[in-house]
Parts: sequence; structure tokens; C-alpha cells
Amino acid sequence: MIKFGQVQAYDKTTGEATIVYMRPDACAKCGACGGGGKSRSIRLKADCAVGDWVKVELPDGRFLGATALAYALPLACFLLGLFLGYSLSGGMELWALLGSAIGLSLSAVALRLFELRLRQRPEWTPRVCAVYPDKPEIEDIGCGGGK
Repeated sequence: MIKFGQVQAYDKTTGEATIVYMRPDACAKCGACGGGGKSRSIRLKADCAVGDWVKVELPDGRFLGATALAYALPLACFLLGLFLGYSLSGGMELWALLGSAIGLSLSAVALRLFELRLRQRPEWTPRVCAVYPDKPEIEDIGCGGGK
């Protein structure tokens, strides 16, 4: 997955940049990148300056794996808690509700621990792969939407 963003702040002591994802003017607005019109920010290590445009990359397989985990784990824990609460209580719905809430809570804790662990691994962290002093052209974006 590739996104383009603009550096809004840069901390020289840590080398971290605050990058706001925006759709550049050169974008064909086809929606293929999923950029839409929204803006989001992220802090990454980068060698850039305030106002620079950057190309941020996360390998597609990693992105899809993390997304699948973020959705599948809570669903599985919810259903498991629901089933266990219902089965162990002899069919009482209140215990099924409580079991599903416990399952969701456990999945939130597990996802947070997983996120803290993956944050330290560079292959799971987005990285700045190109810096542009000006807004990137459609050729730099490479979405093919202008054809």
C-alpha cells in the first residue's frame, strides 16, 4: 500500500516527521488508492523538512494481514465468549451477553499487546520511501488514473 502525504512537523532531535495524508492536486481522483478526500496523520522516522511531500509505503501483504487480524480476532473472541457463556450457563442469555463482552475485552487487550510488539519490527512499520520538495506529479503517484 502506498500513500502520499505532506510533512506538517519535523522534530530534528528524534528524526520523526508528522505526516498528514492528503490527496495531491495531481491525483486523478479515481479512488483507486483509497485516498478519497480525507486527511489522516502519522509519525514516522524520515529525513525531510516541513512542507515536503513524502511517499509512504507498507507492503500489501503486511497491511492485509494486520487488517484481517484486527477484524477477525475480535469477531472470533466475541463468538467464543457468546458460545461459552450460553453453554456454561445452561442457556441463560445474560451470561451469553457477559461472555461476549469478556471475549471482546480480551481481544482488545490482545490486539493492543500485538500492536506494541509489531511497532518495534521494521517490516510491519510504514516507511518513507521518497521525498518530494514540491507536490508530486501524476507520474510520481503511479496510480494510472489519469489515463
